[in-house]
Amino acid sequence: MTDNKENVLQLLADSRLALMNQQDTVALKLATQAKRLEPDNPETYKCAANACMSLGNYKEAIHNYSQAIRIDPKNGNRYFDLGFALATSEKIADAMRNFAKAEELGCSPENLAQLYNVLGICCFDIARYDDALINLNKAEQIVGVDMDILQRKAILYGIKGDIRNGILTANQLKLIAPTEYMGYKIAFKLLVQDKRLEAAEKELERAMKYTSPSMDLYNDSMTLELEKYNIDKESSHFEAALTIIEKALKSVKPTITNVIEGYINAAEINLQLEKPDQTIHCLNAAQNPIGAYNSGFEILDKEFVPVELTEYDVEEMMVADKEKIIEQYGDYGLEEMVQSVEPDEDGNRNYFTEIEDDTEEKEEVHKLSETEKAEYSKENIDQINRLYIGAYTLKKDYEKVIEYAKVLQASENIHNSYIGKYTEANALMEMCSPDATKKYEETIRFFRNAMIKDPSDLAALNFRIQCYIDIKEYNEAEQLCNLLAKEMKEPILKKIEEARSKGE
Repeated sequence: MTDNKENVLQLLADSRLALMNQQDTVALKLATQAKRLEPDNPETYKCAANACMSLGNYKEAIHNYSQAIRIDPKNGNRYFDLGFALATSEKIADAMRNFAKAEELGCSPENLAQLYNVLGICCFDIARYDDALINLNKAEQIVGVDMDILQRKAILYGIKGDIRNGILTANQLKLIAPTEYMGYKIAFKLLVQDKRLEAAEKELERAMKYTSPSMDLYNDSMTLELEKYNIDKESSHFEAALTIIEKALKSVKPTITNVIEGYINAAEINLQLEKPDQTIHCLNAAQNPIGAYNSGFEILDKEFVPVELTEYDVEEMMVADKEKIIEQYGDYGLEEMVQSVEPDEDGNRNYFTEIEDDTEEKEEVHKLSETEKAEYSKENIDQINRLYIGAYTLKKDYEKVIEYAKVLQASENIHNSYIGKYTEANALMEMCSPDATKKYEETIRFFRNAMIKDPSDLAALNFRIQCYIDIKEYNEAEQLCNLLAKEMKEPILKKIEEARSKGE
């Protein structure tokens, strides 16, 4: 029996070591052997569950943690383990029940801190923001100052509109890590949220002084220019934003994702500037980020101004220089000119500045790895297709508009899919296609069916109204407007009246 216990202890120790070395399969195998030898030992199930968690097999992890509770039901740490696994599996209600039991029975300080931290995240996910803050504060009381907890608290204050406490928390982050951008970033976003753009600009200046240049810092600088545009409508802010993106891609060593997002943002801004060709160039670069970046793709639409080279007569220049020397020092040579310089107090004429040898190695130009694969989020893909639609609409190339509209229709995002549906019909109308009327009827039916499935689908309602405006069925559009709340209805009714007056 003693040998058996010693074998189990050794297996568990080996399993934990394997898990620490990221040998998850080995860890699970060793824990399973320990379970066979001692099926009533809760630690064998915990070790197996920990390995399952690392392997992403949450169902099996939950089963093993549950078995540990069956054997050791008075141990709060067991309930914490199960609660954490359930929370990871997004079974929030079950997780909270087990966390409550863990708190009731008591568990280790590190588990209790993590319990409150996870509870804070769970409460955040279900929009119980006050409860989330309470739990995060409890976690903080146990572990002390923690960067992750402070970040979550600052985000919560922002959601609640509590700018003052949000900035106080951001200042705590800066106090702990003054050279990291996170505290400045949070303060900047809170100040922008509060429409305090001058203070937000000063926050970026502080960040530039104390932190290293980063993509986040440059992106926030770009955001500030766009926020300024929203106030004064000066297009110079768009140009400034493009310059910031260009500088970011050249000053920071960007990842492929940074480059893709930089090109997409540049395309978005160029579209706002009604520069469709440059928009398309940036989108094409976004779809070939490695080739574009490594070949020095420029996002700025720089007009090329040829420089005329002047031919110089070297002999004439030498004669002119000699005449200047004679005019200043008289008709004598360089030796006499040197002697004419007054010596210093020690009698030296060391008036030349010493030039040190340039021994510093020049920094190599950053290149993206040719072997790395560019990955696009679903949002990236949708945004690229929307921007292509916008650019080709400006160019009145409706064949291309239809091509990208059909691609956008396959989007998993319902609103983007709706944009694709509507845009195809509208492009056919702009082309004066004989199929336009039929396509509009089909599109209107599509949005009507979407509203039948979900009467609260305001996007489908708005697109349906726009379709009726396009085909000049203004009475139908007005009737649908009655389904909208007053504040939403009034601007659309005004739009209908304007369209009707133009149509007549």
